[in-house]
Amino acid sequence: MRILISGGGVAGLTLAYWLRRRGMEPVVVERSPHGRLGGYGIDFFGSGYDVATRMGIIDRLEARPLPVDSVDFLDAAGRPTARLTPALLDRIMRGPHIALMHTTLEEALLDAVRDDVEIRFGRSLSEVRQSESAVDVTFDDGGRESFDLLVGADGIHSRTRELVFGAEAAYARYLGVHLASYPIKDRYGWGRVRAHYTEPGRQAVVYPSGEPGQLVALLLFTTQDTRPAPRERRFEVLRDRFAGMGWITPSLLEEAPESFFMDVMAQIVMPAWHRGRVALAGDACGCMTMVSAQGVSMAMAGAYVLAEELSREGGHERAFRGYQARMLPEVARRQRNALVFARSLVPETPAGVRTQRLLSKVIMRNAFAAVLRRQFGVDSVLPRGEE
Repeated sequence: MRILISGGGVAGLTLAYWLRRRGMEPVVVERSPHGRLGGYGIDFFGSGYDVATRMGIIDRLEARPLPVDSVDFLDAAGRPTARLTPALLDRIMRGPHIALMHTTLEEALLDAVRDDVEIRFGRSLSEVRQSESAVDVTFDDGGRESFDLLVGADGIHSRTRELVFGAEAAYARYLGVHLASYPIKDRYGWGRVRAHYTEPGRQAVVYPSGEPGQLVALLLFTTQDTRPAPRERRFEVLRDRFAGMGWITPSLLEEAPESFFMDVMAQIVMPAWHRGRVALAGDACGCMTMVSAQGVSMAMAGAYVLAEELSREGGHERAFRGYQARMLPEVARRQRNALVFARSLVPETPAGVRTQRLLSKVIMRNAFAAVLRRQFGVDSVLPRGEE
């Protein structure tokens, strides 16, 4: 079976690996010329950790963790008001976990498939037509080709989803927050801390990237816009939204490069993840946002389950139904939990900020480990003992 995967990120590369492992012929198209290789930090545990272990890449990932020993919540003077320590994080997770740069995971996944899977960089879809026996696609360069199946693993702004299921607005649950992220020089001697500083309607986060002398700046701000600013206006937007903010925020703005990542924070909520010979995977059908801390792990789990279902007898229709039945309830539960947390992520009033600081101080204790564990749903969705 020849299967086109649109998207060469975490979900697409994981799916390609397991399809090939199970005797199918995946072909990956990725619109970026050299792969995505996003430069931001992720939490990696549970389902994703299990899949990476089965792929044989976990040792590589564990050798390159983010050098972060604590997560500190700061006041305007840079003093911690609450702290998530490694000991408390261990109690919450109750299992192996790593903080990684997204780049580290994508590099490992790309190396795991590059010798066995055809990957076409700098390509994307412009048209999809289905028949009873095939999916006919037209690429952005005008080329046409037929495949047995198509899987859209092309992220929150999925082109595949748009072509087959309709406009993004029909499925996006916008959370009223935008985020921007970029690397900066460590002019502060920062150490092994991830720091959060919040003012009404905006938050600045800084953590070490693992590269010598480099930090990652993450800026979040509230807005009713449902699309990110055009690239040429992104610095202007940040400058306006973070003007006058305390702590080291002015320095973070001074360090911003000419081009950087910016996007909306939104969940993708869909009643059906498949239509005919086309299915969706990862953020394209079940984006949970960064506040869930599980988007990457669940994308890998979904790719693993989809490949497993397609390897069973019964055809693609049964496989797609089985995949959705196993994964959608787990994704929906984590989306609901993340939605509750997202409402207090960037408070819009001084009273909200004070409440956030107080709650952070109270909940960052061993007594609340079980509560935090339920909030983030850290357990793996994969049955033990599978390949």
